[in-house]
Amino acid sequence: MSIESKLSGHWTDDQLIGHLYGVGPEDGHIQNCVECQARLSAAEERRRMVELPERDTVDHDFLMAQRRRIYARLERPASFPIRRWAPAAATLLVLAGGFVVYDQKFSQEAVEQRVSDVELARDVSCMASDGEPRSTAPLRELFE
Repeated sequence: MSIESKLSGHWTDDQLIGHLYGVGPEDGHIQNCVECQARLSAAEERRRMVELPERDTVDHDFLMAQRRRIYARLERPASFPIRRWAPAAATLLVLAGGFVVYDQKFSQEAVEQRVSDVELARDVSCMASDGEPRSTAPLRELFE
């Protein structure tokens, strides 16, 4: 028995549930205590309600009518499936718009950044004459 049940003299809810499922205490208290018997019978009633729910009687005709309505909806020819294709069309429209905007911006940047042949030749000759890349220059200064 737990401290709580020793103080009150009655079984706790956990002990009653354990007894209900056949793993609770076997001290004979339940046979002598009217209050614990009432709580146990209430727990048994709740268990019966959960384990064996009462079946609502559903009319057979109602179920058959429901089934006929479902079959009628399934057999009905589908109209133009706009709901089916609308998300795909919207996605394609957004992607095409994004591509057009990106392409326009990229072509404008390419025109603005056009390098003349003279500048290109000068940059290439500078790179060829330099034995060391610019990115390693700060490292060389660390060791000097």
